[in-house]
Amino acid sequence: MDRRTVVAFVGDDASAGERVSCAVDAVWQGPDGPTFRALTPGDFDADRDGEDPLNATCGVVVTVAAATDDAVGDRLAMLPSNVPVIALVEDATTATIRTLLSADVDDVVDADDRESNSDGVDDTGPLAERLANRVDPDRVRLGDDDVARLAEVLLDAGTTLMSTRTDEVGTKIEWTMENVGEHAELDRIVCYREDDGQFVPAYSWCPDGFEPAPRPFDDFPDPDRLSTFGNVARSSASVPPLGDEAETTAEEPPATVHVPLVVDWELSGIVAFESADRRVWTDDEVDLYRTLGDLVAHTIARNDRRVALRRQAEQLEQFSAVVSHDLRNPLNVLSGYLSLSEDEISPARYDAMSGAVDRMETLIDDLLMLARRGKAIGDTEPVPIEAIAEDAWQSVRAPDATLTIADEVGRVEADPSRLRQAFENLFRNAIDHGGRDVEIEIGPIATEGDGGGLYVADDGPGIPVELVDTVFDSGVSSADSSGIGLAIVDRIVEAHEWDIEARNDDGAVFELTFGADATRAASP
Repeated sequence: MDRRTVVAFVGDDASAGERVSCAVDAVWQGPDGPTFRALTPGDFDADRDGEDPLNATCGVVVTVAAATDDAVGDRLAMLPSNVPVIALVEDATTATIRTLLSADVDDVVDADDRESNSDGVDDTGPLAERLANRVDPDRVRLGDDDVARLAEVLLDAGTTLMSTRTDEVGTKIEWTMENVGEHAELDRIVCYREDDGQFVPAYSWCPDGFEPAPRPFDDFPDPDRLSTFGNVARSSASVPPLGDEAETTAEEPPATVHVPLVVDWELSGIVAFESADRRVWTDDEVDLYRTLGDLVAHTIARNDRRVALRRQAEQLEQFSAVVSHDLRNPLNVLSGYLSLSEDEISPARYDAMSGAVDRMETLIDDLLMLARRGKAIGDTEPVPIEAIAEDAWQSVRAPDATLTIADEVGRVEADPSRLRQAFENLFRNAIDHGGRDVEIEIGPIATEGDGGGLYVADDGPGIPVELVDTVFDSGVSSADSSGIGLAIVDRIVEAHEWDIEARNDDGAVFELTFGADATRAASP
């Protein structure tokens, strides 16, 4: 941590430099006050080697000639906004004042306006008062090395927070706060989340113990800036003017930085960083605190979405289980009476009604499969693709349709029952769209690397152009069907860590690509 403990004079006027030195001694008496450093414009020559001449300065006094020197002006512009620049002016014309303002000068003092004691020392004049009012040598700030270390901490924190599980969010956010707080020598960090107009503490760190309370939005500094997603940095109050003893004993508010938590272009919270020291916040430091705020906001939002999706999945699964149970009861009654009536009705009518019952049972199974939260597949084993496809074909009621399977389709590591279900759904999809006399073909496809695959093609009308990109979405169908059959296929393929794509080529073509591990495992 750097402490700014130097008041610098810049100019070629030795008498002016002596006046500044005397004013510094008068304002900060004793060895604990800031030191005085006299510089000339030549010390700012870019070709000179060595330390920055304005390093560790808490205030600068310049002559007009020095302030308008290009090299000096460039360096003054690089000073932190908390370091005041005061100009000694002999001829305070409007043109001179404008020139000084454009040179980033904060205040001016008439060089001829002074009050001296019996020893001729300027100790109560305007220059001493300006220094006392504007310069605070007790303020501290992060140095370049501190900022670099803090950046490394946040880099590690980003990796940690991005891999956080739901049950670890609070622990890892507060662990990150602790690391940042200790490296930046802060006193506390509090993360507030917006809740019905109030900002409620969600996470906090304070080594000395601290119980933050909810705060209204207007209680934060510069709420208008926070509401537009801006950072708000407040340094601690400056030292009181000379002679103002009453204010020196008053409790000084902490130095603070407040950064917004922004999620989906809405203010979802605020992170407060506080220090009881006389603190100067550098731009680089505030940027790093904003980075921490962005990391926290992203982590919280990602976890909120994860929790919401899990809740929705649980509700969907529960709903599907209830619906399937309520549907199976009357369906079982219908199936039982249908079996008892088999000898009383014609085979054609019986087959139609039996097919409808089977179709209802399939739809119920599909509904449960689509809502299932856990593993979508069971144990896998090397299975012959041709045998699985033929078994699936037997459950499809389409006597006028034909299935052709190439000899080279081989074997694959898969869950046999799920692969059979995928084939069934692909076959039914072809029949629904291509008609009951559709021709279906299964064959191998060549892929790059060690992986393999297969295609399932039909001679139907193909996939409508507007549905090609969404054909695997639940509820999407161009036929009079539920639109969940291909969604089930996609779910099964994804669970096996395979890939599937749909395209048109004189009909619909579904290309299924196996992973290299699946084909190698099935090759013996």
